[in-house]
Amino acid sequence: MKELDIVKDLLQTATSMQIYFNERAINIRNPEARHLFIQIRDDKMRNISKLQQKVERLQTKPSIIARMLPAKTRN
Repeated sequence: MKELDIVKDLLQTATSMQIYFNERAINIRNPEARHLFIQIRDDKMRNISKLQQKVERLQTKPSIIARMLPAKTRN
């Protein structure tokens, strides 16, 4: 499995978890529990942001061939 595929899977899982904790925070009545769910949701949002950045970096990363055989520069 490619690194990009793994990171995309992690991103999808983190997004699902963020949605779960957000929905629970909205529906829970206990303020302490709500605060905990909101903290976890916010942590997941930070993870999602980092994973999205990683996906963007991996998508723009040159292939191994391009790194080994760089294009000739024009004079």
